[in-house]
This record gives sequence, C-alpha cells and structure tokens, in this order.
Amino acid sequence: MPRATHHLVDLLRATQVRIGVLTTRLADGTAGPDEQRAFADQAEDLADLLRSHADDVDAGILAPPRHLFHTNRETA
Repeated sequence: MPRATHHLVDLLRATQVRIGVLTTRLADGTAGPDEQRAFADQAEDLADLLRSHADDVDAGILAPPRHLFHTNRETA
C-alpha cells in the first residue's frame, strides 16, 4: 500500500474512533459546541484529503484500486 494511502487509512480509522466518542457524548448531552466544531473542522480536512487522494488515483499518481476476484455462484 502506498504511503499516502496508508496515511489516509490511518486517519480514517482514527476518525472512526472520534465519531464513536462524539456520538456517545452527543447522546448523553456532554459534547460541547467547541468539541463539535473542532470535529467538524477535522472532518472537512479529512474530506479534502480523501478527495485529493481520489484525484491522485485518477491522475495516475497513485495506483488504482485492485478489484477482488469474485466467483459467480448460482443458488441451487
């Protein structure tokens, strides 16, 4: 996996954890407005990075995704 892709995957995984924490804090009413804004800013930055990564794939700078081999199985 290219370094840029690895970095993006790490950021997405970290964001999943942050989403879980923020979801819990929102549900129990303990998430303050500053925390919500900070997460929104981070999410926007991550969205920009994800778009940039996709653009790099389209431009041939990064390798395109590999398609997993799927077999077609018919049900009996």
